[in-house]
Amino acid sequence: MANGAKRAEFILQELRRLGRVDAEELSCQLEVNTSTIRRDLERLEKQNLLRRVHGGAVLIDMLSYSAYGHELTFQTNMSRQVEEKTQIAQAALGLIQSGDAIALSPGTTTTYLARAIRHAQIRPLTVVTNAVNIAMELAGTKGITLTLTGGLQLDEFFALVGPLAEQSLSQIYVEKAFLGVTGLHPVYGLTGPNQLETLTHRLTMERAQQTIILADHTKIGKVALHSITPITTMQTLVTDRDAPTDVVMQLQEMGITVCMA
Repeated sequence: MANGAKRAEFILQELRRLGRVDAEELSCQLEVNTSTIRRDLERLEKQNLLRRVHGGAVLIDMLSYSAYGHELTFQTNMSRQVEEKTQIAQAALGLIQSGDAIALSPGTTTTYLARAIRHAQIRPLTVVTNAVNIAMELAGTKGITLTLTGGLQLDEFFALVGPLAEQSLSQIYVEKAFLGVTGLHPVYGLTGPNQLETLTHRLTMERAQQTIILADHTKIGKVALHSITPITTMQTLVTDRDAPTDVVMQLQEMGITVCMA
């Protein structure tokens, strides 16, 4: 039986590796009862090292840009569907290979993916982004070549948009683009709330060999104000298991690969 400090070290290692831990599985692995594990998780949560969820815990990182990370919309959205976004990020991580050049769009789910990339050992990797916060998540990470576009910053999601961002994106090619969207509908396609951001989303997709959309179940079947592209321009959707079954089936019939996290 490991002591408290060794249990805590093991729990945090598993969180960094998986993004989520299950209390019952930890109980078996560490050969202690679940009440001991729950107390361990409670202590670690008080230290801001994890966030407890039903049945276990998920990883939280102190934002390297915390002085700028408290804008209401961003913080609110980062705290929604935490477990689903963590699982989606881990599933998306499995689609990235050493040597890939990838693009990450602004958004909270893509921010979770950036954190997963930072902790993973997929190197070398080239990352292009028009999100200031994602660049700060990955800045200084050994083995990652990082390109941040220029542009006008949209404060709500740290997105760089406008002619400078579009010019930067028009000069690159990537194997895979990982995008977050506000709405994903079989008929109305991919949609977002900001017209300028939809333009950079569209251009990012055009410059990628493969487009992978990261969207939790609250985005599936929804329609936002501005059109990004028709649904058939994407190749893969990574979502959680609460995604509406009827919509998932429609997407699969259209030839879109759906990965359930």
